[in-house]
Amino acid sequence: MVKIKKTVFGKNVEVFGEVKFGKNVWVGSNTKIYGPCKIGDNVYVGDNNIIGFPARGELKKLREKKDLACLFEDKGLVKIGSGSTIRTGCVIYSSVRLAENVELGHNVLIRENVTVKADSLVGSYVVIDGNCSIGSKVSIQTGVYISANTTVEDKAFLGPYCLLLNDKYMKQKPYRLKGPLICKGASIGGNSVIMPRVIVGEGAVIGAGSVVTKNVKPKTIVAGIPAKKVGVVPKNWGIK
Repeated sequence: MVKIKKTVFGKNVEVFGEVKFGKNVWVGSNTKIYGPCKIGDNVYVGDNNIIGFPARGELKKLREKKDLACLFEDKGLVKIGSGSTIRTGCVIYSSVRLAENVELGHNVLIRENVTVKADSLVGSYVVIDGNCSIGSKVSIQTGVYISANTTVEDKAFLGPYCLLLNDKYMKQKPYRLKGPLICKGASIGGNSVIMPRVIVGEGAVIGAGSVVTKNVKPKTIVAGIPAKKVGVVPKNWGIK
């Protein structure tokens, strides 16, 4: 079932299952949308996107039942908030929630059960793996990788190509995957690596190219390999 109110479709758009569109929505050419999905008002979806791609478990059920219809019965709901922008080449899995005014760059991959809160920016070529929580007014720059089970709180900044990891032993021994916690207003410099379970405190700053292996206290500046304290955040700094 497709409910359309002043929605504009480009060429070769395909919609599967139950998809509800708000007002003044643009869907670019060659985009595929797999329901269930709700798209709010004033949303721009560019060309060559996939929204609602089935998660691994959902595909497994599909193979076991050998019934294509069950794909849309068992999939998690995708919600795209009003005023959001999804540029070309993005893949958004099932059970993803993008709040109002979320902006995605080109070729972004967001896996299942990810929440991105209002007014956040996700740059081009970013990968966010499953079960992650991204706060509001977060800025994620080009090429960032966020591993599964990671939390990024409000107003954090992730510089280009930084890596947030979740597997301490790289499958060499059993380990419960858990990514870092980037607290409110923290800034991570480009090409930095944040190791599993590390907590980067509120308002902390990580220098570019650092490898962070231990928790970072709030309002602290660290840098290097491994990262060490090099100062405290000046009083006139801070993400407003």
